[in-house]
Amino acid sequence: MVSETRMHVSCPTLLSIDMSGNVDVLDITNVASIAEVSSSRKLKFDLRLCNDYQGLRIVLQMIIGAKSLKLCSWFALGYFLWQLTNLPSPSFSCKSLHLQLDFVKWHLPGILNLLRHCPCLENLIVKLTSYAESTFQNILSSMVDAPVQCLTHHLKTVEVIGLVMEKQVIQFLEYLLGHSMVLKKMKILEKKEIYGPNGPKYDMAHEYEERLMNAPKASASAELNPSDVFP
Repeated sequence: MVSETRMHVSCPTLLSIDMSGNVDVLDITNVASIAEVSSSRKLKFDLRLCNDYQGLRIVLQMIIGAKSLKLCSWFALGYFLWQLTNLPSPSFSCKSLHLQLDFVKWHLPGILNLLRHCPCLENLIVKLTSYAESTFQNILSSMVDAPVQCLTHHLKTVEVIGLVMEKQVIQFLEYLLGHSMVLKKMKILEKKEIYGPNGPKYDMAHEYEERLMNAPKASASAELNPSDVFP
């Protein structure tokens, strides 16, 4: 049997890192100075259930001190599974979180669990590159009694981009509006070719826009303008 080749990197002065490929073979140590972490959609992990997604957990433990995180779909999936199996999830001190997701049913509870573990978060960006409807019921209602510290004390801006005007995305945004006590601005950039005047989902998007505009807000100063589009 050929043993797996591993890469060991010690980076005492590293400020940023962009991860891609098979990171299961990467050991990063001494990265206390790291400030920004970005992960590619091409990131690869050993995601067998039998190991509790240990490879993903190891990577996260390396970057818990970063102030800015850009994470792909794998991380939302991991946080969903750790919540589902009552396993501890790594916590971060980041103030900015950017999620790029191919949205499927597992991601919504994973995002909510991730927010629980980012207690200092001030800025949230979510880019949705695809969307698949979920059959999950009462996901958001189950969070009502579970305090999310960043929503209560810190989250000030939310930006959502792409395939936004979809049922469960709207439910998620309504949840944020209803629980973010210090929110200043929620900015929504819809996919023009889908939700614009000539798009196949224009009528539905208009209905969801009205729904968001009338949604209860925990912050009296929250500014919401869901009518922006991009090509």
